[in-house]
Amino acid sequence: MIPIPAHLHAKAAEHGLGECLRRYRRRPGVVGTFFAFAPLAGALALGIREGDMTGALAVVLFVWPPLFLPWCHLTRKRLDGGVYVFTGGFAEVYGRKIPHAITWAEVREVRYKGVEHRVNFFPVAYVARCTIGLRDGREIEFDGTYRPLERLANDLHARAA
Repeated sequence: MIPIPAHLHAKAAEHGLGECLRRYRRRPGVVGTFFAFAPLAGALALGIREGDMTGALAVVLFVWPPLFLPWCHLTRKRLDGGVYVFTGGFAEVYGRKIPHAITWAEVREVRYKGVEHRVNFFPVAYVARCTIGLRDGREIEFDGTYRPLERLANDLHARAA
């Protein structure tokens, strides 16, 4: 049995999703993580170059917290959420919000597409998307921030069929 938050348990009961079978987590964003910790590296470089750590201390005290604290909050919401697969459907959770709670009857198709970008025959990036088409014409898209996105797409495809 997968532990699910109370707000998701209530929403799953409301939509008749059944028992939770699996949870797919998200990973922290690379760009946000870089910008959250870049001021520390800048402060260290400033302190080494100037020979006086006063400027570095000012950066750490006044520039870094307004960047780092929102990053902590958003990353916590992101990591607490994810996609929960139930016997009767799936739900996407972001912090305390549940943007989607979908039953298998509403799912029309599940598509997975991965594109590898190369420079001079060397792979430099891999972009993956899982698109779920619903019967009412809407589409839900999951990106590569979900750890095993291809396994998530296969799981959704197998259950929706």
